[in-house]
Amino acid sequence: MSTTSTLPPELDARINDAIRRYPDLQPLFEDIRRHSNAYPDISIPAHSKKRKLEDQVSHTNGASAPIGISNPTIAFECKDVSFQVPARKKLKLQLVADVKDKAKQEVRLQNQQSNAIDHSIPADQIEQVFCLPVPEKQQRQWNFVIFPKPGATTAEGMPCEQMVFTMGEVAPTGATSAGQAISEQDTFVTVAERELNSLLQPQGKYVVIPNAADFVSSIPQPHRKNEKAYHVKVYRGSKDGYLFFLPNGIVFGFKKPLAFFPFSTIEAISYTSVLQRTFNLVISSREPPASSQQDEAATKDVEFSMLDQADFAGIDEYIKRHGLNDASMAAQRRAKAYNVNKVKKEGETNGVAEVNGGAEVGEDGLTELQRAEQQLQDQEDEEEEDYVESGGDSEGEYSEDEDAGDGDVGGEEDAMEEDEDDG
Repeated sequence: MSTTSTLPPELDARINDAIRRYPDLQPLFEDIRRHSNAYPDISIPAHSKKRKLEDQVSHTNGASAPIGISNPTIAFECKDVSFQVPARKKLKLQLVADVKDKAKQEVRLQNQQSNAIDHSIPADQIEQVFCLPVPEKQQRQWNFVIFPKPGATTAEGMPCEQMVFTMGEVAPTGATSAGQAISEQDTFVTVAERELNSLLQPQGKYVVIPNAADFVSSIPQPHRKNEKAYHVKVYRGSKDGYLFFLPNGIVFGFKKPLAFFPFSTIEAISYTSVLQRTFNLVISSREPPASSQQDEAATKDVEFSMLDQADFAGIDEYIKRHGLNDASMAAQRRAKAYNVNKVKKEGETNGVAEVNGGAEVGEDGLTELQRAEQQLQDQEDEEEEDYVESGGDSEGEYSEDEDAGDGDVGGEEDAMEEDEDDG
């Protein structure tokens, strides 16, 4: 910018970065800078939205705002990517790094008409990235899901949003990478996973995918019969979606807002409304404090309904293996933190160690889920025993009991006739 500014250097850098993202706003920033020169002692009112946002950011988990990328270079770019969250439209996906500091990276969603950056999330503000198969699609596709950390903000101080975009297993036409070359064997899925792994690597994380050793649905996929399904269809209130039981936690998608329950935040999992064909699943998890003044995290119950009984056993086995229905193990899980990116050891699956002890088993040798199922069966048996048939005989049907009854009556009549003869 041509105008000399009296603003602090760090604010100047953020303004310059904003101008690179939104060139149309350069005249506005020029006017703001001239105004600051004319009134150097001007301050932002305490009640302004800007001040409120800064105060909120400073108190969210005690986390500091991320430092912006002042000299960006595009490490990966892909056009016409279909997004479902935070907006349902096609955007350009960019993974950007700082020229002077490769550790400073971020995900950017660029408007393909205006070239403005609609959404962004710094790499160090990412909680976890998942690559999950899209259910109930004739052609196999994958959803990449990006969860920001609680209270995560952009370099401009705006809250980071969840991201969901779809990739197909076809040649990555239109994708470019400044790092590893794209080969003929690559697809959009393999390239996106590789590039996101490079983005997450400095943070000690990687893209998590479903593992058959953790959970596989017992319900076959009619459209792709030979493939395993890793999802369970559920409802959260009136909103339908899917649960994925993964190596480091449970994910609900793909409608906004999505939910990720890491093992370290789950207090316990219980079952309700166990019926013959469906059951409900309640996840009790700890939510981070709303501010630095709040010491204790609140526990929130989230109920998912209408799970199919066919997946009863598989889900129960998953919950037992990780001890998720035992509230006494919650502190142990938080201490362990379930780092999915550590080196695998014997007895571990996808980088996540199994919890010894499993689910709480009663004196009858049954888990809570098995006990509920047994009670349901006993109730049905009692109803069958108490049932009394009413109405006349069915045409063309007979029973052995009726024949036996007729025989008994005939035997009594014969005996009476013999007594009369003797008399």
